[in-house]
Amino acid sequence: MLDTKIFDCFDFLVEDASPIRSVYILNTDEGYKILKKVEYDIDTLMFIYNSLRALREKYPYVINFRLTRDNKPYTEYKGGIYVVLDLIEGRECVFQNPIDLSEASKALAKLHNAGIDIDIFDESRNNLKKTIKKFSDKIESMKKYKEIANMHVNKTEFDSLYLENVDFYIKCAEDSVLCLESSDYISLCERFHTLCHHDLAHHNILIGNDNNIYFLDFDYCLIDIPCHDLCNIITRAIKHNSWSVDMAKNIINSYSQIRQIDDKELKVLYGYLLFPQDFYDIAYCYYMRSKNWEESEFVEKLIRRAGYKEEREYFLNCILS
Repeated sequence: MLDTKIFDCFDFLVEDASPIRSVYILNTDEGYKILKKVEYDIDTLMFIYNSLRALREKYPYVINFRLTRDNKPYTEYKGGIYVVLDLIEGRECVFQNPIDLSEASKALAKLHNAGIDIDIFDESRNNLKKTIKKFSDKIESMKKYKEIANMHVNKTEFDSLYLENVDFYIKCAEDSVLCLESSDYISLCERFHTLCHHDLAHHNILIGNDNNIYFLDFDYCLIDIPCHDLCNIITRAIKHNSWSVDMAKNIINSYSQIRQIDDKELKVLYGYLLFPQDFYDIAYCYYMRSKNWEESEFVEKLIRRAGYKEEREYFLNCILS
């Protein structure tokens, strides 16, 4: 239950507070705000705050933290950490709309340009030169999950489906690592870096009422090369749209209008796209019990994610050509 004592830390007057999902919408004398309890520590919060403050100098269309009376971007209350953000009025980006997707991609390029060589405020959020190692570790995890599934005498439906598909996706992941190892991935990491959003779902990209493109919810942001975000937005846009080559090319071409992507960077992007992140994620959630879902929900998600092999292969072949 919301304790209004939290509001005393800020210099605006709250007239009303309405719960929506995991946040509260505050109606204040300075307009609408969002009150949010964060699930990470203060060091991580300060990394996000300092990174966005630096980014905003060149790309102002990102979430804005309201400072407390003590000039801090957060307040602590009963063991929790809370932030207040200015609410941005607009509508969610529609990936199926080619104009929305194009404008969001151009805005992403501007966001990356604004963050080029940004200070690394927190090494724990520095992903430079770590992708090959992370992908290799995930391959070993997929092999371990295969061993676990094979050990089960009474195999679940998920076990059986996983065993039917895992070798194919391990090969995809190994191809991804080989591609990155033979690419200019390391030299790209040495040449420049930027702040990557890392969670470019459609609901985190807002078409503002002022027609500017806003990026929301930087909870998972990190330091990396731009390919990280390009892969993220491409896979999120195409995976529920039959692995559309046209959508991916719209993203790449629109992005390149603002920040040119050369052939070396395209090969690195291809290496990222080769990795079967969706398949790995659902296997991790199931065998590591990181999600409290029903068995049927796990099975449904695995069927969907393993079911677009042909579309995925066609897409990757077209992107490479």
